[in-house]
Amino acid sequence: MDKSEIYTIFDEGGLLAQHLEGYEFREGQLAMALTVARSFEEGAIAAIEAGTGIGKSFAYLVPSLLWSLAHPGEKSVIATSTINLQRQLYEKDIEQLFSILNYRCNIALVMGRRNYLCIRRLQEKMSEEPLLARDESSELGILVKWSRETQTGLRSECPVWISEELWSQVCSDADLCAAYRCPYNKECFFFKSRKKASEAALIITNHHLLFSDAQVRLLDGLPYSEEAILPPFEHLVIDEAHNIERNATDFFTISYSGREILRLSGRLVGKQRGRKGVIDELAQYSDSADSAGDIDKALILIDETVALIETFLQAVMGKFKSSSLLVQPHHEEAFQALKLLSKTLNGYCDDLINLTNSLIKRSAIPEELTHRSKEASVYVTRIKGSALALAKFVEFCRNGEFVYWVESFNGKKGVVTHVSPLSIAQSLQNSIFADLQSVICTSATLDLKDEFSYWGARIGLPPPKERPFFKEVYPSPFDFKHNLLLLTPNDAPLFSEQNSGEYLEYVTQTIYEALQASNGGALVLFTSYKMLEEVANNLRDKLKALSIELLMQGQKERYSLLQEFSRLEDSVLFATDSFWEGVDAPGSTLRMVIIVKLPFRVPTDPVFKARQEALDNEGKSGFFSLALPEATMKLKQGFGRLLRNTVDSGIVLILDSRVVNKQYGKWMLRALPESFHPETTITGIPLKIEAFLYK
Repeated sequence: MDKSEIYTIFDEGGLLAQHLEGYEFREGQLAMALTVARSFEEGAIAAIEAGTGIGKSFAYLVPSLLWSLAHPGEKSVIATSTINLQRQLYEKDIEQLFSILNYRCNIALVMGRRNYLCIRRLQEKMSEEPLLARDESSELGILVKWSRETQTGLRSECPVWISEELWSQVCSDADLCAAYRCPYNKECFFFKSRKKASEAALIITNHHLLFSDAQVRLLDGLPYSEEAILPPFEHLVIDEAHNIERNATDFFTISYSGREILRLSGRLVGKQRGRKGVIDELAQYSDSADSAGDIDKALILIDETVALIETFLQAVMGKFKSSSLLVQPHHEEAFQALKLLSKTLNGYCDDLINLTNSLIKRSAIPEELTHRSKEASVYVTRIKGSALALAKFVEFCRNGEFVYWVESFNGKKGVVTHVSPLSIAQSLQNSIFADLQSVICTSATLDLKDEFSYWGARIGLPPPKERPFFKEVYPSPFDFKHNLLLLTPNDAPLFSEQNSGEYLEYVTQTIYEALQASNGGALVLFTSYKMLEEVANNLRDKLKALSIELLMQGQKERYSLLQEFSRLEDSVLFATDSFWEGVDAPGSTLRMVIIVKLPFRVPTDPVFKARQEALDNEGKSGFFSLALPEATMKLKQGFGRLLRNTVDSGIVLILDSRVVNKQYGKWMLRALPESFHPETTITGIPLKIEAFLYK
């Protein structure tokens, strides 16, 4: 790759400046593009923090495209954490670059299989419920109408959000796929997507699919020169890389859900509204009159055992008075009875599999119903898979590799058991960092002025010494010292369970006065949805009197909520966890970010707690080695919501006085871009806001 091409594109007066209206030369963007290009050339691992406004998407897309031009036949994969960024890259950024560079190559947007509509399964659903299918106001009718218009079959593109219950019956499913025998094979959205991916030089995907692919390669010993879930590829860019540990942990977690077993059981024997189940359909072709009855009895035994397990788990969670529980060695006695129930459940599941296989073998099933026999096999295999997940849970193998925990939900989910990896570092090192020619990890928040040591250690970096490892920080080009006012009242009360009422009163009143001074235009970030609701209920009428529209997470789907927030210039959005990142509202719509509490993970989070304890047992500090750096990284994400371009200005107000009164709080502040940060007390906040915004 010729470095002069990078300069021609990014330098002052270069191609981007010539073709993009309002484009500003950014030295950090040029430097980052050169680092990405060097990583491709030298087969390196790179960790790159690109501050807000650097333009990191173009900085890794351009070298990726130029590399594909210079090395036909090689593939690069770009993996993002969010669908929004994935689609922005595919639909907007790459198309802009194609136009500017006067170059085009094959690109593909690839999502997990369940994101695609299966035409055959939809046709079957329409046959089952023809009246609903013809009713365009019903969920099924809307789906049918959309299926005739969509080019991609992607769930996210449907004009209404399809419920999980319906989508699970019509989505593409590897175990239920008829592949080349399917009458809709040529129209299949999933296979069109995979064919496009096999021909693409650049594939845009997500973390989940990347880790799915990595796990298959690790388990089956497949090199990246062969196809797994993704086609063969040589180079990888991971954007939003601060989420790698969380997303990989979620993927590698094994879970048992009794409610999922009951759902599948219902599909087999048709427990809803008198519908026929899969077994009922197949049984009429069997040479044994008792086959369906025997399977029904087996399912009754499974359902009864699942109910006993649910009752047992609910009782255990009630005993510990918790919605989530890390199972420690001293808790294991309380779970002894579960081992017997697990063994019983797995035995009944084995009987179900044998009976179902026997039914299928002894039935003269017509060709048009062969998909039903496949469904029956898949459903019983998945029921057994969930039972095996429970068996894995009750092993409690204390070799330091796994975390055993239980989660209790209100409503349909019931109680779920999980087995999670204590660390994903070695798995990622073995499956991703060791085998690909180059891997570039980037985000606006990776470095805590520790040379990436915290983030790297969590995900399996640095690589072996013989592998080139580039670490670069490109600070934001924004003028934080003049354009951002950071307010941290030093006399704020500290939160504790004993003074929760006083703290709520302080938060409510301070937020109200701050919003009154700014006339709205604020994103208020909470760490607790309960506190969010309490503050919102206390302020709704008061804000309405000020003509400030109060928007709340949960009112609408995230994308719609952000669109409304951007449209209403003087509105305020109350939000929690997921809104600490990915909110992009440039201009006067967002002129203040209020951070209610420092974003430390709740100490009851089981996996997090286990990881802290493991560090403590190694003689390290779980707080300073994990809790503090993780919270600091999230604080940087929340802080970064405010300034989105060079002309933006505004205020970040942190209501948690620990950030100035605790030594670790000062460490957290040092990780943020240096801003205008005058001393203040609670009473001084409104005047400082007004003076800054309306000077």
